[in-house]
Amino acid sequence: MKSRFLWIFLLIVSCKIFSQESQKYIPFRKGKLWGLCDANKFVAVQPQYYSISWYDASVGGFHAEQNGKFGLIDHNATPIMPFISEKAIFVNGDKYVVFDGVDYYNYSMKTKMKLDQYIEPEKFPMRDKGWENQFDVNNPHKEPKLTWDDLDDEDMQMLKPYEDENAYQINFKANFLEIVSEDSHIGIYIPKIKKLYKSTPEIAYIGWQFYEGKPYVLTTDSSGLFGMADEFSYEVYPIKYTSISLLDSQKLVLLSEPDPQNLENEIFKTILPNNTILNGRFEPAETIWKNGHAFQLYYTMIKGKKNYAGEDGILYFED
Repeated sequence: MKSRFLWIFLLIVSCKIFSQESQKYIPFRKGKLWGLCDANKFVAVQPQYYSISWYDASVGGFHAEQNGKFGLIDHNATPIMPFISEKAIFVNGDKYVVFDGVDYYNYSMKTKMKLDQYIEPEKFPMRDKGWENQFDVNNPHKEPKLTWDDLDDEDMQMLKPYEDENAYQINFKANFLEIVSEDSHIGIYIPKIKKLYKSTPEIAYIGWQFYEGKPYVLTTDSSGLFGMADEFSYEVYPIKYTSISLLDSQKLVLLSEPDPQNLENEIFKTILPNNTILNGRFEPAETIWKNGHAFQLYYTMIKGKKNYAGEDGILYFED
């Protein structure tokens, strides 16, 4: 009896280790072909597939595409299921489901032999609970704006010099007030931090946002490009960018500037939380383990597919 429990325990441990081992692999692209590598960029599966997925525990392997067909492989590139499906294979109970171009069929996980036709479970209507009425269908993209009711006495005191409606116009935005006159941009007032930023003949203040607990103000000039200043008006980014986005929830800074070789194009850069700079527009992806520590991955879209980079700047793709 003890030996039986020991065997079960060892089986569970081995399955867990295999799962962790498989989940450490990253889809790696070289040119137009895909393989797998680990966080140290050690290539486990040489790039040879048109596409490859992350480890999928439901199928016990990686979805790969070759010659227009999908199959399943392990982290040694050993086929788990041959390349016979027109779409990615999925699991139905203890069977693989393969699409042959016309219909879906069940395949035995053990023998890989074709069984019977797969019958899709009945789906219920999505709009039977009245959920659609929870949204403003007439104006779904309506931008929230401040109003006079959102201002307190201190705000009103700061705005007092601009009360003359014949000389000034106050425009309410989502989180600040824009002050203009007939022929010039006066500046912006930010109720959240009780500060007024006055534009100069050279620089106009046109927006702001918090990043890591500090306010930053968007600037521009006659070039139509953008820069950024801190709360004390000291320059953080010069006015040379087509866009600056501070993504506080993701701790990312996204910058884009005109391509000097082709002004119709933009050059994107992403600044990671540790100040590593990546060329391109990246967003957070999976977190894996590298040398015993959590390691954040980021992705950028290239030709419709996710290409990955690590928090240390390592790129898991090569053109």
